[in-house]
Amino acid sequence: MPDSSYPIPLLFLSDSPSCSSGLGRICRDLATRLHEHCSDIFEVATCGYGGPGSRRFGFREYHLHAVDNWLPMELPGIWEDFTQGREGVLFPIWDLSRFWWLNSPQCPPHLRHWLGTAKMKKWLYHPVDAEGPYGKLSGRLAETMKLFDRVLDYSAFSCRVTGNTEHLPHGIDTSVFHPYDRIESKRQFRELGFQNLNDDDFLVGIVATNQPRKDWALGIQTCRILLDRGVNVKVWCHVDVLDRHWSLPNLIADYGLGGRVTITDANFKDEQLAKFYSACDLTLSIGLGEGFGYPTYEALACGTPVVAGDYCGSEWLNPNLLVSPKAYRYEGPYSCKRPIYDPEDWAALAEAFNPWDTAPFLAVDFPLPAELDWKNLWPKWQQWFMEGLQ
Repeated sequence: MPDSSYPIPLLFLSDSPSCSSGLGRICRDLATRLHEHCSDIFEVATCGYGGPGSRRFGFREYHLHAVDNWLPMELPGIWEDFTQGREGVLFPIWDLSRFWWLNSPQCPPHLRHWLGTAKMKKWLYHPVDAEGPYGKLSGRLAETMKLFDRVLDYSAFSCRVTGNTEHLPHGIDTSVFHPYDRIESKRQFRELGFQNLNDDDFLVGIVATNQPRKDWALGIQTCRILLDRGVNVKVWCHVDVLDRHWSLPNLIADYGLGGRVTITDANFKDEQLAKFYSACDLTLSIGLGEGFGYPTYEALACGTPVVAGDYCGSEWLNPNLLVSPKAYRYEGPYSCKRPIYDPEDWAALAEAFNPWDTAPFLAVDFPLPAELDWKNLWPKWQQWFMEGLQ
C-alpha cells in the first residue's frame, strides 16, 4: 500500500455477516477479529447480501439488495460512502466465477468507470471446491485471478489447483463449539419436537444447504442402508430451504424414513448448534466439493465423528473418516471436477462408528485439528493483513 494515514478503509465483499451461509460466517469471523485487534490500522466495513443486518457488530454493515448475475451494481456508491475519497482495500470472499464482469465487455459502464478510477487495492480470499481439467484452474478463472493485487487460498489443495503459494484456512471458535453432554443434548432435541428420539438411538446429523453441490440423496440413502442393516438410526437434517434443488420431505418419504427424521431450518445461535452437534453420534458431510466445510469441523470440535468424501476440503480430516470416490465427472461452465460416491461405502464406514455395536470404533479419537482453532489461527491471519501494508 502507498503511504496513507491510518486507519485504512478495508471493505469485505461477501455474503452478509448477519446471514447463516458459510461465506457469511467467514466474513463475520474475519471482520470481527480485524475490527477488534487492528482497528488502529484498518477501518473495517462489510458489503454483502442475504442477511437482515445486526446491531451486534462493531463495524458498519452495508447491504447489496440485488446481485443478479453476480453484478454488484451498488458497490461503487457503497465504496464512495465508506472511503470518502481515501485509498482503501476491497477484500472479496467470493468464488472467482462471480467476478466474470471484471474484464468483460459486458461489464456495466458505471462499474467499469469505478474500477478504472477508484483508489483501491484488490485483495481476494477465494474458495476452490473443485479441480478443472488436468488438475488446474479453468483458464477463464485464472485470467480473472490475475486482476487482483493479492490472492490468498483456503488450503493446500487450492494452491495445487491455482498455482498460488499462500493459503490460510478459516477457523472454528472452540469457546462456542465444544462437546456438550450427549444425553442432555438429545433431551433438548426432544423439547424441540423430535419426540421419538431415544437416548440409545444412533443419531446421524446432516447439516448442509439445499443446492446441487450438496448430495442430500447420498446422505438420506446412507441412513436408509444403516437402518436396513439393523442400526436403530434417527436423523437430524439442518437445511436452509426444504424444497429447492432437492425436496427433502419427498426424499425422506421415498426412502421410507418417515418418523425417523427431524428437519430444522431455523437460524440457530452457534451455542444451540453446538449442542445439536453434540447430540449426534455421527454426522455426514455430503458436499461434492468444499473449500472448507464448516459443519464438518464444527462437529469435530463438538466431539462428534464425521464421515466425509475424500476430495478437496477434506485435507484436515483423519484418513479413517474418509470415503474414496468411485469415479468423477465434470460439470458447469468452468468444467469443475465432481466426485461420485457409492452410499454403500458411506454406510459401511458410518456403521463402524455405531457406539451401540459390540465392537465400537469410537475408541479412536478424532478431534478438531489444532490449526483450525481460531486461538491458534488468528495470529497468522493478523500477520497476513499487516504484510499487505508493506
